[in-house]
Amino acid sequence: MTNSQSSPCKLGDRIECGNSFGTVKYVGPLEGKPSIWLGVDWDDPDRGKHNGSVNGVQYFTANFPTSGSFVRPEKVNFGKSAIASIESRYGQIEDEFTAKINQQKQLLIQQTMNAPFLEMVGFDKIFNKQSNFNTLRIVNLRDQNVNSAGAPRKLGENCPNIEELDISKNLLVSWDEILMICDQLPKLHWLNVSENLLSVPGSLGSVQYPNLRTLICGTMSLSWSEVCQIGKAFPDVEEFRAPLNKIENLDLIEGIFLKLKLLDLEGNKIQHWSEVCKLGFLPLLEQLIIENIGLLSIEFDGDEVPVSMFRTLKKICIVDNHLNEWHSIGELNRLESLEHLKVSRNPITGSEDHDTIHQLIIAKIANLKILNGVEIEPGERRGAEYDYIKKYGLEWLKIKGTNQEEEFLRSHNRYQELIQKYGEPEESELITKPKIIKTSLIHLNLVFEGVAIEKKMPPTMTVQKLMVLAQKLFCLKERPQLTYISSTDSNIEISLDDEMKEIGLYSMQSGDQIIVKQ
Repeated sequence: MTNSQSSPCKLGDRIECGNSFGTVKYVGPLEGKPSIWLGVDWDDPDRGKHNGSVNGVQYFTANFPTSGSFVRPEKVNFGKSAIASIESRYGQIEDEFTAKINQQKQLLIQQTMNAPFLEMVGFDKIFNKQSNFNTLRIVNLRDQNVNSAGAPRKLGENCPNIEELDISKNLLVSWDEILMICDQLPKLHWLNVSENLLSVPGSLGSVQYPNLRTLICGTMSLSWSEVCQIGKAFPDVEEFRAPLNKIENLDLIEGIFLKLKLLDLEGNKIQHWSEVCKLGFLPLLEQLIIENIGLLSIEFDGDEVPVSMFRTLKKICIVDNHLNEWHSIGELNRLESLEHLKVSRNPITGSEDHDTIHQLIIAKIANLKILNGVEIEPGERRGAEYDYIKKYGLEWLKIKGTNQEEEFLRSHNRYQELIQKYGEPEESELITKPKIIKTSLIHLNLVFEGVAIEKKMPPTMTVQKLMVLAQKLFCLKERPQLTYISSTDSNIEISLDDEMKEIGLYSMQSGDQIIVKQ
């Protein structure tokens, strides 16, 4: 679509040309070319040819060395109103006068054909257009070159029941236009305005829109102060997504986001956990997405467990950051409500094999229920915690009671808690005998009251040690009774009564079961 002679064009307008978006920064003639040209600063840094300077004349200043160019007005798309876009996407809206004329035409045709019940193909569709627009609940206007709300009140009169609106990636230039849309849609509770470069007027927030619950503002070059200004206008928003903006600090303004439950800040270069902690006193925050923010470490002030901030936070996503110390993972154990963690694509998660990393994280965060989308079973937690004690047991026994103990417990935040739960590690359990090689280990399933834990055991382990292991894994008060069941022959079921006998003498194989009874 090209603009006509009557199409207004002024500095700051957003335009589209060949699927590229830009901002008009100059309107007028060029040296040697008297006709009207538009100086456009393209969003794509490589879309243009220069920085706004041609033949030594600086017509405008582009954001990038090669994002500027000149185009003729008739070559670009200046956009259309939201209501015009709805009409083109969902059908033409008739006014009352036109609808009556068409009804009269249909009646005349029916009388002429002596067929009063005949519905002319297409006419019923046209006559129902107005009611169809009244029933619109979800409207998608993404990438439709929308530049304004349209004529005053027309959107609200024709589409009063819109509840969800996607108006992302369009040609809107100011939040004033967004508020004009919100003014007309009293039932609107979900709004996506992403990929629009909108100016934020100082008056934003003087009028509030309490019905909106979800607001998405991705890739809009927003600063945090602008986000807070937007938050004033939508006091009851519960889900706010602002990924891929220019947010670096998170200084909160008092009285905003008091009902916020989900905050998405993915892709903003915040970097420092101290900035994230400024969000810690949002009273209802349950989910925080800080993926790919350049986060270097996680550490709360003081040593209180739990910390006094983020009291309601249940889910946190710290994927694709720069965390390289286990201490950062352990600090998350200080969040009293944390149940769901996503933490992949960090240096620390590549330090060992996937299964080991999974177990270490489970052992470090006591209340975690879901890790990287996988539910943690009770048996898996017991196994992970017990293996954690054994993995670092020799180191603990070596430095226990020395001046190195404090540093050990800083790195292994739950170690003393786990010892109280499962008992102190015995050195004999922790020393790996040279004659035992990894390939000789037997994979046995220990089962107690329907909970199964798979453990790798050397065939030289005695029944007595197997009993002690089972007692610790299932937190039993007394020494349990063990029964061996073969996985290949159901007739083989042996009570393990001889405590000094090695389990290898029973010809156990990987996959066999040890039934544990109290």
